[in-house]
Amino acid sequence: MKEWYNGLESRERLLVVGGAVILLLLILYTSLWEPFFSNYRALKTGVEEQQKTLVWMQEAAARVQVMKGSSPGAGRGLGGRSLLAVVDQSARSSGLGESIKRLEPDGRNGAKLWLEGVSFDDMILWLGKLTRTWQVQTSVITIDPKGDGRVDARLTLLEPAA
Repeated sequence: MKEWYNGLESRERLLVVGGAVILLLLILYTSLWEPFFSNYRALKTGVEEQQKTLVWMQEAAARVQVMKGSSPGAGRGLGGRSLLAVVDQSARSSGLGESIKRLEPDGRNGAKLWLEGVSFDDMILWLGKLTRTWQVQTSVITIDPKGDGRVDARLTLLEPAA
């Protein structure tokens, strides 16, 4: 190889050296420079997309907090009333008063309720209203169908979490 190179004229040697330099630069570009900047651009684009997603999520969280605060009864909890009083009063105002057979405390923040011969639809609507208005949670519910859309139900209700 050295003999071949030494056998070339000076102009040809200059072309071979120049070609070798260009080839070396091309190899460095394709193996190092271009992949580095390609990955850099991809990462930069990914970061920009993630920042947009973060902004969207923060705006959505703020909207959720506003909506949560503006829902009926939001943040009211039981308004200083006992769970038993709220359950009894709301059940009676929803027309379920005659179906209440027993209502008793269950621990510090719960109540057990027995309903007999209650309309299933009316009971479910009342539970939805109780949850929306007072944030009372139903932890256990046992329903025995009695026919004609009537049921016997045993419920365990919990005060809203603070």
